[in-house]
Amino acid sequence: MIEPSDLRIGYCTNVHAGRDFSAVCQNIEAFCIPIRRLVEPDGKIGVGLWFSEQSAKESIESRKLTHLKGLLENGGLVPFTLNGFPQGDFHSPVVKHKVYQPEWWTRERFDYTLNLIELLDGLLPSEEVGSISTLPIGWGSPTPSPELIQQAASHLLELADHLHRRFEASGRKIVIAIEPEPGCFLSDSNSFRNFYTRYLSAPAINESRAAIAREFLTLCHDICHAAVMFEDQETELAKLAENGLGIGKVQVSSAIQVIWDQLDPLQKAETLSQLSGFAEDRYLHQTNIRIPSITQLHEDLPQVLRSYPSLMPLDRLVGEWRIHFHVPIYLQQFGTLRSTQFEITKFIQLMQSPEFRFPTYTGHLEIETYAWGVLPIHLRSSTLQDGIAKELLWFKAIFGR
Repeated sequence: MIEPSDLRIGYCTNVHAGRDFSAVCQNIEAFCIPIRRLVEPDGKIGVGLWFSEQSAKESIESRKLTHLKGLLENGGLVPFTLNGFPQGDFHSPVVKHKVYQPEWWTRERFDYTLNLIELLDGLLPSEEVGSISTLPIGWGSPTPSPELIQQAASHLLELADHLHRRFEASGRKIVIAIEPEPGCFLSDSNSFRNFYTRYLSAPAINESRAAIAREFLTLCHDICHAAVMFEDQETELAKLAENGLGIGKVQVSSAIQVIWDQLDPLQKAETLSQLSGFAEDRYLHQTNIRIPSITQLHEDLPQVLRSYPSLMPLDRLVGEWRIHFHVPIYLQQFGTLRSTQFEITKFIQLMQSPEFRFPTYTGHLEIETYAWGVLPIHLRSSTLQDGIAKELLWFKAIFGR
């Protein structure tokens, strides 16, 4: 069971384009500080900072790091976590599969994450534990070779050793949180556990190194991703704890849900029309379709919609679709579409249960609705600041904070 005082709640700044150091600072002043004023006029809020590879290299320069730390402190912002998943330009016109590059078997991914560790170490308030979420190895198709996966595991173990040495020398603890995503090599909680068992646990490696891995290599539980994969959170997280694995961060996010069996033909036609508004060109929107006894993951929503009506006639649209599109977490229903907001509520209930115990859990909760800029116009707030503040206030209200 986690006490509210142990939680760190914030929002992820990957929603803001930040290709270089100057842009990162501008985003803090233009967005983060105004959001803090809306949410906690006289207090502080947490932020999950995102740095591209370029901005990370620039920011670790001593003078710039000092400036950045002062900007955050003076603005009432607590940088308790970093999002190390997108390494390149997360706001180019077309991102899609490029967000999964470079993969963890490359040295580029390792070096980028080392820079993030330096950044977080320099920015994190004293006595705070830090977390860095990261890529689930790489995209899953074609299946990476065993040699590439072994190389990825070697890089992660090397990183864990580095974090352990840093902790021993300074007392500063930072954990890596590997984030499964539909369609990736690690697509769900089960594949994460299997990877851990095969590559990061004894007897694959010696027991002392396996213990270091368990302490510093953790899961990033993205609630949207788990919902898209139709995971039962209670079951999957219980298995995680049974295997002695920890949670480095929870990303609070909602997917789109369509339950076709509850719609009449007119509503089905309206639903298809609504979905076309989410079939945009920047991000990948994996779509998981469940009909009786069959679940099939499709790579992208536009592909699914283009295949219609050859997919099935309108009156035969049955079952449930779950779509990887991070919609504002305060939305429960919009038109004939729903969100998986109920999974956020379910996670909170699990977290407040006495059975919620892990060898490592940082208490980090990061709201990660990065798709504001590609949302259909009618779902956007008057300003981005207003929308993000509304999410934070909605989420904090659940805890009575």
